[in-house]
Amino acid sequence: MKTYDYYRVDLEVAMRTSDTVFGFINVSHIPYNELARIFRTQMLALRHAFLFQDSVGYRIDEELYQSNKAYFDQEIPFKFDFSLFEYTISFSGCYKEEYKQNYKQELPPNWGQLTQPV
Repeated sequence: MKTYDYYRVDLEVAMRTSDTVFGFINVSHIPYNELARIFRTQMLALRHAFLFQDSVGYRIDEELYQSNKAYFDQEIPFKFDFSLFEYTISFSGCYKEEYKQNYKQELPPNWGQLTQPV
């Protein structure tokens, strides 16, 4: 496995009825030990000694979701709908020089001057 400078864990949301990926939700804030606990059965079935071995993703089906519902609902800002979507947790990495900043470091102009919601 390559060693990168930055790593990211995403929840991939895909339409059940097609190969279309609806989007990705960054869930990198979830500790690795929690992901290993949640996906332990899948890791054992794949004979993985460690999380994301072979860069494989792990599926969240309705049964797995229900057994971890309180944790998922607390940590993932998304309403799961198993009638429309399929869910996979995936892992990616990149080198520092390839990283594209995906955040701003300052507020928009005049942000502090707003007195009413827009």
